[in-house]
Amino acid sequence: MQKYIVIDTETTGLDAREHEMLSLGAIVMIDNVITERFQIKIKADIDKADPEALRINHYSDRKWKYAVSSYRGFCLIRDFFYQHQDGVLVGHNVQFDIKFLRALSSRWQSDYNGLILIPYPYIDTMDLARSALVPYGLRSVSLDNICQFLGWERRAAHTALSDCEDCIRLLRALCPASIRFTIGLRARLKIKEFRGWIR
Repeated sequence: MQKYIVIDTETTGLDAREHEMLSLGAIVMIDNVITERFQIKIKADIDKADPEALRINHYSDRKWKYAVSSYRGFCLIRDFFYQHQDGVLVGHNVQFDIKFLRALSSRWQSDYNGLILIPYPYIDTMDLARSALVPYGLRSVSLDNICQFLGWERRAAHTALSDCEDCIRLLRALCPASIRFTIGLRARLKIKEFRGWIR
């Protein structure tokens, strides 16, 4: 049995020491079948937020109206990961997500509240894309650029659960890469080379 826990976080900025998690999305996939979706929005200190991060994450008071407290978010996330310790963690630039999970965990853990147990090892789909797609002409390994390169539509980009779905598409395509997918990449590269030659 192969179990993946695909995660994505949205945050109030890039520095886990200063900024906070706004939301976590997670999808559990067992033997290539999605078995569970988990999404949580968390109340954060918006006064300390980076305005650009809020814009990218589509933050608004209305969308976060039913967000849970930071402590409640910690408890729910801790319980979710405890339930799925037997899975392999997956994310796009997953170290970023892990830093914010650890920051949330260290803020609330005590003798009575255990740490968020983050599954290890993990797979970073950014590394998969770097090794599998850059040789075929991909210039940036951001999820937006990867989806554009592959001709995939981005629905609700930079929302945690939607980014998890795109991450799963990438995982399915590249781990391992199917023959059909690889042939398509090679054809794309040949067309690009041909266009450059006739100019």
